[in-house]
Amino acid sequence: MSYDLVIIGGGPGGYTAALRARQLGLSVVLAEKERIGGVCLNRGCIPTKALLSDMEGLRWMKAAAREGLLESVLSINFPHLMERKRAVVEKIVSNLEKHIAASGIKAFQAKARVIDPETVSIDNRTILKANNIVIATGSRPWIPPIPGADSPGVLSTREILELDKPPESLVIIGGGIIGQEFAAIFSSIGARVKVLEVLDRILTEVDSEIARKYASVLPARGVATEVGVRVGAIERVGDRLRVVYEKGSEERTAEADLVLMATGRRPFWTGSGIEELGLDPANGSIPVDRFLKTPLDGIYAVGDVVGHKMLAHVASYHGEIAAENCAGHERPVNDEVIPGCVFTMPQIGWVGLTEDEAKESGRAFRTSTFSLFASGKAMAVGEPRGWVKLVEDAQTNRLIGAHFMGPQVSELLAGITLAIRKGMTASDIAETIHPHPTISEAVREAALGFLDGPIHATAKIRSFSEPAEGA
Repeated sequence: MSYDLVIIGGGPGGYTAALRARQLGLSVVLAEKERIGGVCLNRGCIPTKALLSDMEGLRWMKAAAREGLLESVLSINFPHLMERKRAVVEKIVSNLEKHIAASGIKAFQAKARVIDPETVSIDNRTILKANNIVIATGSRPWIPPIPGADSPGVLSTREILELDKPPESLVIIGGGIIGQEFAAIFSSIGARVKVLEVLDRILTEVDSEIARKYASVLPARGVATEVGVRVGAIERVGDRLRVVYEKGSEERTAEADLVLMATGRRPFWTGSGIEELGLDPANGSIPVDRFLKTPLDGIYAVGDVVGHKMLAHVASYHGEIAAENCAGHERPVNDEVIPGCVFTMPQIGWVGLTEDEAKESGRAFRTSTFSLFASGKAMAVGEPRGWVKLVEDAQTNRLIGAHFMGPQVSELLAGITLAIRKGMTASDIAETIHPHPTISEAVREAALGFLDGPIHATAKIRSFSEPAEGA
């Protein structure tokens, strides 16, 4: 049979491409070897957020007990916790499957392979002809070559989400977003957590000042952290695991019930058939142009597999663009301003340039930082330890970056992302009425820092001049 579009991979990039293509009237096949939703819905974004939401409830309960509102903190029913997580995932995925079927998309739960730019094989049995093909095969965990990394009890993020009982102690190798979110989950349950990071700080994607502020809250949350380490081996010692690592010239060890490998992800395209067609992802990702076209006519690639920003919302955005271009449109990618979130406690969010990136750009810029200790909403909800930091181009006065740490700050990102994309200034933000009481008021206060100063407190303002020519 012949179709307008065949999509390989049913994660956010793939299923969004399929749904958008159907809106545009294309006939569509979607092939996914597991369940629709990919890593994000089944083994990543959604299950971890379900668990983190429950941890928020537990944190509130502990705070209520400290304040005398509750007589005691109830114990966690871990099996029920994991069952609720599974129920949330099942509901979302099953609803998506129904939506895909109702949209008229032909879906296969099977492996698919590109035979040529117009032909796709489904499980080596069904042959489909396609006017266009989209590769949306995502990414997979990257496990460094550490001796003992395959030992029982050394888990991937997929495996740790299926535990039947919580560990009393956990070592997490990797201090990035994934590692920090799992540290937040298991430390809240009561596990002793130690994070080992090879780089000189955690959360390297985050503005360095915000990352340092977040690191300062971890000891009180039961999370120990060591950065600048090199893990040499993982050993089994009785019923526990020992991680052997070097810090400087000193050899150290950390023991735990379980070890989580949170060392990042890499684009995954093996088995898709593109290698046989001469498309060699030499740098590990599939090359595409600004319309998401690969060098092979009629074949597009979206999401993690192109190796740009491995985020579900980027993959969905790519899926829409690829579908429109398959329908004959000419829509280029415009993904220079991408928001990012870390759903820890407190949350972290950012968009645009960090302070370090602004310095590297050579431009003159200013930063304004406002503390949530002056936020009525943050004080009311008992989470005043947080900050809003804005970055402004000193010549144009346009906002070029925003960085948040505090309660539910991920919800602030859409508005500030729009502001940065549209070239808005601090005055534009300051002249906009913000609802009270909300955390969003702190964004306005930080913007006022670039003008006459905040109303309810002072802001920390710093200016960075453009370096002299030749410096």
